[in-house]
Amino acid sequence: MEDAKRDLLGEGSPISLKEIAQNFLVLGTTAFGGPPVHFGMFQERFVERQKWLSSSRYTELIAMANCLPGPSSTQVAFALGVLQQGVLGGLVSGFSFLLPGAILLTLLGFGASSLQDEVEDPKSTANAVAAACSAVGVALVFIAVTGLVKKQVEGAKKGMICFVAASILLVWQPAPQWLNPALILVGGAITAVLPVSDSSNGTSLPPGGRTGLPVAAAIFIFILYMVVASWTIYDNISDRGWLIPFLTAGMFVWGGGPVVLPMLMVSLCKETPGEAPWVSQNIFLMGIAIAEMMPGPVFNLSCFLGVQLALKSGMHWLVGTTLAWLGLVGPGVVLIFGAIPLWDKLRGLRVYQNALPGLNAAAVGLLVQTIFIVYAAMEKKSPWPAGSRAVALCSYAAVDIMKINVPAVVVVAGLAGFLWSVVPGML
Repeated sequence: MEDAKRDLLGEGSPISLKEIAQNFLVLGTTAFGGPPVHFGMFQERFVERQKWLSSSRYTELIAMANCLPGPSSTQVAFALGVLQQGVLGGLVSGFSFLLPGAILLTLLGFGASSLQDEVEDPKSTANAVAAACSAVGVALVFIAVTGLVKKQVEGAKKGMICFVAASILLVWQPAPQWLNPALILVGGAITAVLPVSDSSNGTSLPPGGRTGLPVAAAIFIFILYMVVASWTIYDNISDRGWLIPFLTAGMFVWGGGPVVLPMLMVSLCKETPGEAPWVSQNIFLMGIAIAEMMPGPVFNLSCFLGVQLALKSGMHWLVGTTLAWLGLVGPGVVLIFGAIPLWDKLRGLRVYQNALPGLNAAAVGLLVQTIFIVYAAMEKKSPWPAGSRAVALCSYAAVDIMKINVPAVVVVAGLAGFLWSVVPGML
């Protein structure tokens, strides 16, 4: 009973709740660039600098999150807190990471109408600043992913698993929702059958940290998820409101923002005879552009959209924003609390220990392909592609070689974007 209480409340952990909150509030205000960058920042801060957990254990968390629907970097943020301080630690770490960006996007949602023309105009200041900051994101993705490759992908077998997985994702576009977890499981199966040398030495994995909930509670979470998922499928057929698309995306979508956002756009921007769409495509696309400039997960776009939808439907803006946010983010967050204790049970099995290098290599492979995706997006959206390439290159040097803080680099890049828009002939 006392052990369960310590797991739930996090008593006696060397990392205090205050430290967890401080660390994740910093990340919540500086983590620009999407999940690959978030993972790299988590690795640098919690694995390399503060030694909260081993690199292998950290990559396990990435693999676990990629096997679940929902925002993977947010799920890892919650999991890091759980390992240190149980359920309460997970709530503190996760919401400290989420809230700064959510608050910013909620505030910006009120000014959406006045910002719309600015962001969409290729020659506007807002568009140029957004493009320059996106170039920093490309550099951060490259730094984060190559860092994980160097640490987790050693040897021919793991290299093959990693880069074949990345290649499949690059060729199979748009990727089906099941492909990410399938590639991770196949990678694990390969090394389970053909173990690599570092997984077959007869040693057990080190303790993985707290698990938060007992196994029975974890099983209950997954049963509850199946019940709610069944209701969501039924309700989605007949419900023409704007809340159910957020819950549907949060319940069923693997692959993060690149998959979730198109799904939401189809549901919320659909035009039917005699009925206006809940959200115009212009507003939705503007929200994506703004969300990409904000720290934290792109799932916080639900706050921006929630404001618009609540105001349009006559609901109080705070209620609508909260419901949209919880609908999109909530299912994946609840699942991570259930997954950690079940995943921890697997760690004691020899077959899992053999599979672990393959699971980790495939999880890194999912991130490798994002380098090409974010670069292609930068080239397509930038009003001055050559300038964006230069900003990305300089940002790489500043962050990875000169060790300049990311917020400072983002500010300088934003100033560069401003200059693009005011110097004649630049755009």
